[in-house]
Amino acid sequence: MLVRLGIPWIEEVLPKGFPANTSTLVSGPGGSGKPLIGYIFASGWLKNGGAVVFLLTSTTVEYLQNTMRLLGASLERYRRRVFFVELDPTIEGIELVSDNHVRANFVKPNVWDEAIALGSVYLSNSHPPLGTMVVGSALNLLFFSPTYGRAIHEKIKGALSVDKTKTYFLTVNTDVFRDMVEELEKVADNLMFSRMEKPMRLFLRVERVKGAPFERKEIEVPLSKEILEEIRKEAERGKKNLIPAIKRL
Repeated sequence: MLVRLGIPWIEEVLPKGFPANTSTLVSGPGGSGKPLIGYIFASGWLKNGGAVVFLLTSTTVEYLQNTMRLLGASLERYRRRVFFVELDPTIEGIELVSDNHVRANFVKPNVWDEAIALGSVYLSNSHPPLGTMVVGSALNLLFFSPTYGRAIHEKIKGALSVDKTKTYFLTVNTDVFRDMVEELEKVADNLMFSRMEKPMRLFLRVERVKGAPFERKEIEVPLSKEILEEIRKEAERGKKNLIPAIKRL
């Protein structure tokens, strides 16, 4: 199924729509706006009736809510169709924060599965016509774990290549674990690359898309410098340095 997300610049590169029940990987260096791309796709998904599990690796729920608001998608409107999984590498498994928000140590592959399953159960009550999109950013931070790094990499690779019950939209940083990132790039159904150019200009290039026509060109994401600057400030406020804790796992 191809979904028209109702976002003009996305429809310029995906003229017939975005393919549901596929996996997308956005790859690029640090500071190249990768999470922002995921949040924009998620906003279109929500506006069209879909549900979203947000895997928050290095930012907070508050940051996500503020950023989505800047993008014109208030998550409060979609409360029954969003579920937050906030990474906490200091706990054993999963802790409930509210009915649609958990903290989870999803560095561990079994906790990854359990957290997404919890989100799927919660979101199934809203009967989203597009199904569930799983949006996760900075996932290569998980690879810093000496115990679970390789195993969670295999779990993410399986999500990208095998699981077609959901729509995955994941982002990774090419600055670290380049060989592991390249493995993920090879198996994702849809592959995109982002970059940021001074002064505050965000670009996206689509490399491949499964089952949908696309324009193989780089496009500037039409966000004003003011919005990008405000989002950058939000990112600094919301960012959490989890690497030391992950390295202890």
